[in-house]
Amino acid sequence: MLALCLAMPVASGCGGGTSEAGADGAADADDVVASTLQHEGDSTIYGLACDGCTDTILVFLSSIGGDPDTLNVLEATRRHRVFGRPSIGDKLAVMRNAADTTVADLVINMETLRGSWFYEVMPTLRPRPDLGDLTQAQLLRLMPDTLRDSLVVPREYGMQIRGEGRVSFAGKFYPHGQDDDSPVEYPQRRSYRQWFVYNGRLVLVETQRDSLGQERPTATDTAVLVALTPDTLVLRFTDRQQGYYRQSHLEATGTDERK
Repeated sequence: MLALCLAMPVASGCGGGTSEAGADGAADADDVVASTLQHEGDSTIYGLACDGCTDTILVFLSSIGGDPDTLNVLEATRRHRVFGRPSIGDKLAVMRNAADTTVADLVINMETLRGSWFYEVMPTLRPRPDLGDLTQAQLLRLMPDTLRDSLVVPREYGMQIRGEGRVSFAGKFYPHGQDDDSPVEYPQRRSYRQWFVYNGRLVLVETQRDSLGQERPTATDTAVLVALTPDTLVLRFTDRQQGYYRQSHLEATGTDERK
């Protein structure tokens, strides 16, 4: 039965393509099934892009089967609510208009979303009682150039959004405790391990392994997509807006310390 369902998109012009920015190559059967699982209360519909997609029309085959739907995405395109240009066979997350189900208010290309995404962080000076009320900027200006340049060094944090709702560490690993004696400190790195789309928003989940080695959720961050291109991802969290840049799989050679 699963093989028959997977064959349907190919027969209807909705399969066989790969995204220009997809990170993990062609999806296997488990990935297709995982990407269509919905969480309770999620109104997003999932499926595949079919032949005939344009800036105004989305030809879409729902994961629940049936014939492809033709959805109007003109207003979504104008409002920059189509995240990632759909190609034949790409897995999509779609939010239909509540009043007119022939209109899509938001489209996320889940193939474009997958990949290794990075951003740079800068350190701040640790608080010290002997420094008085001087601001960070004032303290840095008082430092000799060589000292300032040796301390204020950017770091690159990254995550790899993968298939089957997985997220893994990407980039260089900075061991815990190595900065304890440093006069500067870096922002805490979030350790996301899972992801999913919920009502058109991206949910990133932090987990920890229990005594039995099972991953248990410990925290979640929900983000609104602001921009998604083959090279750029911008997410708006509750406390900040964060931009990311993509690196290829070969460039992103970090090792997950929890594997």
